[in-house]
Amino acid sequence: MTELGRAIHVVSTKYDGSAHWEFDAYFVIEQGTLLIASNFAVHVLKNKDGDWTTPFDVRNHFWQDRWYNVMRCDRPRGGGLEYYYCNVTTPSLYDGENLRYVDLDLDVRVFANGRIELLDEDEFVENSQRMGYPADVIEQARRAADELIELATARRFPFAS
Repeated sequence: MTELGRAIHVVSTKYDGSAHWEFDAYFVIEQGTLLIASNFAVHVLKNKDGDWTTPFDVRNHFWQDRWYNVMRCDRPRGGGLEYYYCNVTTPSLYDGENLRYVDLDLDVRVFANGRIELLDEDEFVENSQRMGYPADVIEQARRAADELIELATARRFPFAS
């Protein structure tokens, strides 16, 4: 069990193994296959293009048995929910210090008012062909996007705020 408040390292790659996102977050809870970690506004994340400073306080929900993760993005200093940003990914692998997953390009954004957007469909199609996603990975990714939309529409966890 990871100690509460301890930093963990999050690494996201693309299907071909290339770097995508990398950042430290603070462990909040591990419950079954769910791990929740937080990072805060002005926290620096690294991506292939360099450093990026988040404008949000973020609660990251990672599952070891689901093909997505969900980031609740709140305006700083108690400003409330801006949106949820959901990445369709492989299930997370967590070794007690590092959390890793493969980003599969499809994303879902859920706004505070309940509006839902499916994002990056073109990137998903392009990369699935270019990087050779197997048929089962494509199917899992599409199912994951559908599940995220269903959970958000019903306002079920983690969208029940």
